[in-house]
Amino acid sequence: MSFFALPNELVYQIVQRVEPDDLISFARVNHRTRNVAAPFVKEHKELRKKYNKISLGHVAAATLVYEMSARPWIRLYPRYLELKANKDWKTFENPGTKAKACEVEGLTLKRSLTDQEDIRNLLQMTRLIPAHELSEWREEIERGNEEFLFAFMLACLPNVKRLIIRLDHEKLEHVKEIIRLIKQQPESAHHPRALSKLTDARVLDKEGPGDCDLELFPLVASLPGVQSLHGRNLVGMYLNCYRDGWLTYPGASPTITHIHLETCGMSVEGLEKLCNRIKGLKSFKYVAHRSGWGLQRVGDFLKNARPTLEELVLSTGSGPSRFIGTLRDFTALKHLKVDSGMLIHKGNIMRAVLLLPRSIQTATLTGNSLTPALEEEFLADLYRVQYHYRNLDRLSVDDSWGLREIGKDRVRFQQEYHQQSWLKRYR
Repeated sequence: MSFFALPNELVYQIVQRVEPDDLISFARVNHRTRNVAAPFVKEHKELRKKYNKISLGHVAAATLVYEMSARPWIRLYPRYLELKANKDWKTFENPGTKAKACEVEGLTLKRSLTDQEDIRNLLQMTRLIPAHELSEWREEIERGNEEFLFAFMLACLPNVKRLIIRLDHEKLEHVKEIIRLIKQQPESAHHPRALSKLTDARVLDKEGPGDCDLELFPLVASLPGVQSLHGRNLVGMYLNCYRDGWLTYPGASPTITHIHLETCGMSVEGLEKLCNRIKGLKSFKYVAHRSGWGLQRVGDFLKNARPTLEELVLSTGSGPSRFIGTLRDFTALKHLKVDSGMLIHKGNIMRAVLLLPRSIQTATLTGNSLTPALEEEFLADLYRVQYHYRNLDRLSVDDSWGLREIGKDRVRFQQEYHQQSWLKRYR
């Protein structure tokens, strides 16, 4: 018996189990399949719009679990996932406010309508949770345990491209364990690895005093395929653990091209360990507004990025600066923004011709360390013809008085002289 000889009732039952990516192809076979699949295609488009970008606390995560137990293909829709931790309310116990109590009550109703075997099947589908732990995971999910729910989200959503984890000065042990298991998971055509499409990862902690999770950020950085990495308020992460050697650093993913560290307070040794496996880094931003960490030996810990780095931003904010040395070895560097205090050594500022590579297009000095005398010293030798800055477009200072351009006449000289030299050679 052919498929098209089946009654519509059976065809409907089959279509209900077709995954979203195959559903549209099925609808294009002929007029009958299009008419049968039309309501399901409409639902598919609505669900894709609803779940494309999701932001979850533990209540919203539990709600999503119960929705996926009824329709497992929902797990294929999320592309942007944000997990928001809350150390003051980590389970459904003691909601504290009437609004939270109403959320838990609505969730309890959904749980009563869900078959427990469906949740168990979802857990098995991840292929990351051992069989003897399935019952424990199911119980903790029903309790609303934040760690288990967040870990399950990472394990069961294969198409996430951007991951944001917002910490609340707490440690997510089960999330870290799941990430370790994901890294060990073999790639398969029939069972894609969890987070296999992840390209943008961000670990952001709240401002203010409190303990940071020292392991989560480097573990996320080591996930295969990650291209963009952003960390915020991870103060003391490398100073407190990697110097002591009690944690084996996994090494960042070699596919990373953009790194943005904001108020992370890392040591130079930690940054070297972060970057030692990266071969194609294009953008590196290090902004430490309150940690007081400066950087030195930039050319050493970014040595693998010398032929590829195009954008470099270094700022210590109000903290002390350290002399960074020359950047002339970075042959692809186009845009530079650096704290002016990081260019001063023993009262003298490094000259632009000794700092900037030939490929530079824009350079901005921040902070209030640049006096008129130091500014003139920085711009010295830009009139000399032996220094080639054909692409130089703008030199500027960003201090308390605003953003202003400096050395306009010298920049124009570089542009005009090298243009004339090229014309003479052409003629």
